[in-house]
Amino acid sequence: MANWELVGELIVTNQWQSFPGEVIADTFRVTTTIQNLDDWNKWKFKSSAYLRFYYPDGSASLNSYIKVIDIPTVYNLPVPNDLRDLGYVIRTPQIIRASRYLPFTPEQNFAQWNFKLEALI
Repeated sequence: MANWELVGELIVTNQWQSFPGEVIADTFRVTTTIQNLDDWNKWKFKSSAYLRFYYPDGSASLNSYIKVIDIPTVYNLPVPNDLRDLGYVIRTPQIIRASRYLPFTPEQNFAQWNFKLEALI
């Protein structure tokens, strides 16, 4: 039986961040949690995130756009066949803030939120 395994949870920032471990999975569940609703709804800029995967050969996947929503969301993000054929199935997930206000807006002007990533294994 398949289970969700926690890959990690990070606060989204203006810099690429790697999750603490590598993954071997194609299906992921993302849970987003706003840290301060007043900041999100009134005072600060909202944002989304880009999720990508970094491979051992130094390449990275295309960015997947992830919105902040109230419910955990499942994404199917398989390893591309050309990389899978070469044996690259282990990859490191990375996130960065996505906003039309970047790159000119400082970190502190954005509402903070968490990005929790789980892999289906």
